[in-house]
Amino acid sequence: MAVVLTIIAVLLLIWWLLRFVPAGVEAHMPMPYSTALDRHLWVPAVIGAVWSAALGCWWGAALYAVLLVLVIAGESPYYRHLFGRTANTSRATANTATDGTDRPGASADGVIRAMTLNCRYGRADAENIVRLVRERHIDVLALEELTDELVERLSHAGLNALLPYCQQGAQHAGDNGGFNAIWSRAEPVGRIATFLNIHAADVPAITIDADACGTPGAPSDPGRQVTFAAAHTKSPMRGCREWSYGVRALDAIATSPKPVVVLGDLNACLDHRCLRDVLATGVHDASLDVAHGPTLTFPSWTPWPRIELDHALANSGVVFHSVQAITVRDTDHRALLVTLSVR
Repeated sequence: MAVVLTIIAVLLLIWWLLRFVPAGVEAHMPMPYSTALDRHLWVPAVIGAVWSAALGCWWGAALYAVLLVLVIAGESPYYRHLFGRTANTSRATANTATDGTDRPGASADGVIRAMTLNCRYGRADAENIVRLVRERHIDVLALEELTDELVERLSHAGLNALLPYCQQGAQHAGDNGGFNAIWSRAEPVGRIATFLNIHAADVPAITIDADACGTPGAPSDPGRQVTFAAAHTKSPMRGCREWSYGVRALDAIATSPKPVVVLGDLNACLDHRCLRDVLATGVHDASLDVAHGPTLTFPSWTPWPRIELDHALANSGVVFHSVQAITVRDTDHRALLVTLSVR
């Protein structure tokens, strides 16, 4: 048994270390799925260490201990607040995001509240979505896996009265689960049906004045404009190469001369090399900026084991202040809510 435990420890270590293979290499089954579970390898690490120690297999126990340390190290960027190293956010707003006490009300000048949700083939509860928009005073809403029928239900539930401006992505036969759309409280100064080419459903985008949400009718300032895009990368089951390409293509926002925010189900977490490569270009993630732990969004129906697939990414022109996940009825993803401002 000691030999078996040691072999299992070695295999688990190899599993975890596969996160470092180049992004193109990870685009093969089952790596996208196995890598997504890296954060949960602490479970076999603890069990294996205790079992090995009980059998007197100290080599095996040591290997499991190494695995446990590696798993913790892989999660450490989400907990920089323990070392006073949160990025561009206050402790107060970060605490608000994680304890779920974000209160509704008018957005402060320059502060934008955004929300994204994967609607699971258009099955998400429209009234639940609209209620969240109303109660959380959402200024920008990005939805993925939409259908025409869900858009109609959202309209009947009152979404257009709250967020009257909408840009949809064009519908294609190869869309992954449905099309994407983005709504805004403020009148856009620009809009486009395809903002990025990620080999998946179109990425619609709108550009608004950052101050228009808190101060309706305020004069537009080109220096305060920010673009919001709704993205949904291919899931690995629909094509590993397209999945990897789609995630890596998000690095295009790093070089944008104007502030850009990408909201959506990106089908990737920090354990995936392709997403880490994007972040290495200067793109930053809301959960990492707030640094109070990953914002776990999938699956919605169980608190554990969950992973972080839905993200709010931005370039250097944007500062994230809070991030929170909320369960919505009839969809397998949780909604991701963020507050942000333009530098």
